[in-house]
Amino acid sequence: MIRETSYWINHRRITPQARTSAITTLPSIATSSGVIGTAVREYAQLIPSSVVLGMILLASICICATVIARTRAELRRSASEYQQLTLDVNTSRRMNAALQIDIKRAQSDPATIESIARARLGMVRPGDLVIPAK
Repeated sequence: MIRETSYWINHRRITPQARTSAITTLPSIATSSGVIGTAVREYAQLIPSSVVLGMILLASICICATVIARTRAELRRSASEYQQLTLDVNTSRRMNAALQIDIKRAQSDPATIESIARARLGMVRPGDLVIPAK
């Protein structure tokens, strides 16, 4: 496995396009490219390709686990919000039904009409004694 990793590093080619696309504004490094290439080869020989693959897989699994955890949290929050909205809608429907019953009573029941007229409009029956409060 060490040979597989170092083979690519040892046999890579630098194309003329890659050389010309290098950034020329960076300051030059005092070390030669041979020393850097040797250091990279030595470092690559120390880490087998299976370890690099394992690290990549571990990082991918961690990213997937994070995405799944966030998605589940958002799903729980959305479900809770849905339940709250459903509860609010049901409460509003019950209140609406109660108000519909009150409207029907106010339109048809004489006792309800009289109590509304006395309470909201301040009306009295003929012959009732009105005592003003000071």
